[in-house]
Amino acid sequence: MVISKKVLLLFVGLALFVTSLAQTRKITGKVTGPDQQPLEGATVVVKGLGHGTSTLKDGSFVINVPETGNTLIISFTGMEILEVPLANKTTVQVQLKGKVSKLDDVVVIGYGTQKRRDLTGAVSTLSSQAYKEQPVLNASSAIQGRVAGVSVTNNSGAPGGSVKLRVRGPNSINGGNDPLYVVDGVALNSTGLGDLNVNDIASMEVLKDASATAVYGSRGANGVVLITTKTGSSGVPRIEYNGFVSFNRPMKKYSLMDPVTYAKIANLTSGVNTFPDPQSYAGKGTDWQNMIFSNSVTQSHELSVTGGKEGVKYYVSGFYIDQQGLLVNSSQKRFGFRSNLDVKLSSRLDFGVNVYLARINSHNNGDMGSKGNPVTGALTWAPTEAVYDAPGQYNRFGISPIWANPYMTIKESNNDNFGNVGVFNGRLKYAITDWLTLTVNAAMDLKTAKSASLRNDWISPGNPGSSQGSTESYTFQNSNILTFHKTFDKHDLTATALVEESSNKYSYFNAAGSGLASLSNGYHNLGLNASQSINSGYSNWALLSYMGRVAYSYNDKYLLTATLRRDGSSKFQGNNKWSSFPSFSAGWKLSNEKFIDDLGVFSNLKLRAGWGVTGNQAIDPYSTLGLLNSVIYSYGTPNGYQGYTLGNPATPDVKWETSKQTDIGLDMGFLNGRINVTADYYNKNTSDLLLFTRIANYDGGGSYLKNIGKVNNKGWEFMIEGTPYKSRELTWTTSLNLSFNKNKVIDLGKDSLLERNVIGSGLISAPIQVVKVGEPMGAFYLIPWEGVYQSDNGNYKAGDARYRDVSGNGSIGFEDRVISGSATPTFIWGFNNSFAYKNFELNIFIQGSHGNKIFNATYAAAAIPTSDVKFINLADAANYWTSSNTSSTWANPASKNKSWVESTQFLQDGGYVRLKNVSLSYTLPKNLLKVAAAKVYVSAQNIATITKYKGFDPEATTVGGDVDAGIDLGAYPSPKTVTVGLQVKF
Repeated sequence: MVISKKVLLLFVGLALFVTSLAQTRKITGKVTGPDQQPLEGATVVVKGLGHGTSTLKDGSFVINVPETGNTLIISFTGMEILEVPLANKTTVQVQLKGKVSKLDDVVVIGYGTQKRRDLTGAVSTLSSQAYKEQPVLNASSAIQGRVAGVSVTNNSGAPGGSVKLRVRGPNSINGGNDPLYVVDGVALNSTGLGDLNVNDIASMEVLKDASATAVYGSRGANGVVLITTKTGSSGVPRIEYNGFVSFNRPMKKYSLMDPVTYAKIANLTSGVNTFPDPQSYAGKGTDWQNMIFSNSVTQSHELSVTGGKEGVKYYVSGFYIDQQGLLVNSSQKRFGFRSNLDVKLSSRLDFGVNVYLARINSHNNGDMGSKGNPVTGALTWAPTEAVYDAPGQYNRFGISPIWANPYMTIKESNNDNFGNVGVFNGRLKYAITDWLTLTVNAAMDLKTAKSASLRNDWISPGNPGSSQGSTESYTFQNSNILTFHKTFDKHDLTATALVEESSNKYSYFNAAGSGLASLSNGYHNLGLNASQSINSGYSNWALLSYMGRVAYSYNDKYLLTATLRRDGSSKFQGNNKWSSFPSFSAGWKLSNEKFIDDLGVFSNLKLRAGWGVTGNQAIDPYSTLGLLNSVIYSYGTPNGYQGYTLGNPATPDVKWETSKQTDIGLDMGFLNGRINVTADYYNKNTSDLLLFTRIANYDGGGSYLKNIGKVNNKGWEFMIEGTPYKSRELTWTTSLNLSFNKNKVIDLGKDSLLERNVIGSGLISAPIQVVKVGEPMGAFYLIPWEGVYQSDNGNYKAGDARYRDVSGNGSIGFEDRVISGSATPTFIWGFNNSFAYKNFELNIFIQGSHGNKIFNATYAAAAIPTSDVKFINLADAANYWTSSNTSSTWANPASKNKSWVESTQFLQDGGYVRLKNVSLSYTLPKNLLKVAAAKVYVSAQNIATITKYKGFDPEATTVGGDVDAGIDLGAYPSPKTVTVGLQVKF
């Protein structure tokens, strides 16, 4: 808690500084809005002096005005700025007027901004105010359930665990499907969304259709998330502290057999008395789930200072996060710093620089799940086994399964990852004339990381070892933007021209060894390993881009936007290095037509339509070149010699993946903007997929990269948001978004089905997922399970597991696999409600996902005997079929016929409805704290989940892709959390 004490001393010292400022004349007042309701957070500044304050919850303020101060400037987001002459006043009552509507808000659209009312593309905006009542640790959690058309899945509940974000479904089979993240104009490549401090974010814009994303050309096929960080504002320094402590526990646990039942079932399975006296285990045994899971604590602290004077504005923040994992001996710590500075050098020249630095230390948090990991081990290890054979001596291997003691595995693991991230952005903006502006951006984002691992005698008996690895990734970007904007009578024209260069350099180095002579140095001295190996690598790619965009409006009714971007990538060869990405969109402001206005129904009504082309170059550098594979060969001698074999052949004809998308949208506003509705239909076709195609063995075998295949995504999006009720004391704001997406593989060239790799070999013996024409990505390929035989049938006995003989060959095998559903959701939604009453505010946020399946391999491992798990442990499976229990669908453990893991028996409905957040906050009365405004809150996350899924967490998965997805093989679950937080503003 040393850091927490430093934070406390820091903001107390700053508070004393603020209160010690020179005072002359005290002015008190109150600021209200158009409905005469008090406005919290309105800015009150002394004109010309930069001295200012902010209003409290009831709209009141107190400000000390120097003798030279004659006028107050009062402003609030969405309101018109008001200047108030003071003369001899000591009390001021002010009512601000609202701007026309939210439609006048400025939206970031990529290389520029545009008023929301003039948008012709599908763009969703998420303000930081939308999730201010939820303690989020990363930006992905903030987006989940709040933006239509965006699917967010927490693949791993580990501290800093991976998150999958998809915009309007997955497009590519082998290429990447992650959207492009752009922070203050910097397109991230080396760093990721999870590396950022979510409290620094002011707003996020999600560009969804091709007419909006085409400005990013070859990187826009999967959508674009534009992130704008907070900036300074004029006035005295304003200090804000945000902190919370969360208490985490598992959302659920599996129901497993008690030791006595386990011993009896084991005897039945083996056919002999493996346990001579099962009853002797009564009241004894080990709850392995309790051993590996523990209640944990997360703490987060953030301190920011913002302010400025005329010509200079700044925002500075620092944060510290300590997140302990649900699995014992797993954690992550993050801390970092941001400085955003904006300087007006002259009437025409502006300068800005943004700096972000962070450090991330992770311990044992990289396990997304695997066969024999602590989670699968805890469900399959015999409850009759003890944790220790003797004090300090683990019971390494039990009677079942063949995997090591799960508690020993997690407790003795020592895998550390250390990361340094940075995002630097400098910009100059020069107004050549009143209608022509040049903006030059120079940026770099970087990540350097180190991994280190120690395998002691418990993890690697008789052969301890250690390893270290490092990676460095630097991405450079230079953007030169020329913007023309002019109004001619009824004509409004904005033209943008861009020249941009991006490049990345990546390198890695790994060293590992075994036969470690001493553990006393941990993983720091690799030279103590008797056997050693090293490898390293380097890559470099570059992208050169040109872009032009024209946005035209006539009579504030008819809108047209056209974009053309041309990209050249070093990843491709010859004429295929370059590709063009055009887009067109149009809008009609129907609400500005007299025949609509006369209806008196709509405060806004706009029809939008757009079409565009985007690309995907998400392949590794040098993938199109002919390469050699390095091998070690001994030539029959004791020594190994370096050699090379033919690798994948050169593919100079390979070009970009291309996505063509059509979007039709309708924006509607009612009750003078209090209720807003947005609806979109889209159809996205991705062709020329970048796929590795098999080479026949008689031609040398292997594979090569080729443009084949097509994928389609189409669907509907709806967003309803507004303020249904507002009175002097009570306000209810709500938002509901619904997204329907249908994903389908249209073509795979000469193939109609591609099997994926086996996951969990030994437990699972054949691929259980495929890519198949006519099916969505993530399609499951399983043997149909039909319960149990009720009577003897040929070679099968009553009580044996029953499967459908699809092939008709009279036996059951992998030839009987059929398409059995998909891991890709078809319907996602979110429902957010906030109720403000006096000083209290209640937030309820519900989120859901439906239409997807999950293969619960964790459940299967505990349910049927396999070569890895001799005896079952699942409580449900103990209720097996007998002649007196014919309603059971569980096979008799004594059955001699095989029960197949690779069957639909373990394919479960992955849909869920989750109470994602419930929070209650209270703003302290202003007379309680003289120098600050404070709010305390208590909240709960993931507190209730409605699902048919039988695993720990319907979001957790072992594989985080799209064609390999929805497989739970000991996946790290997310916690159920209760949080207590504090916000203080000086």
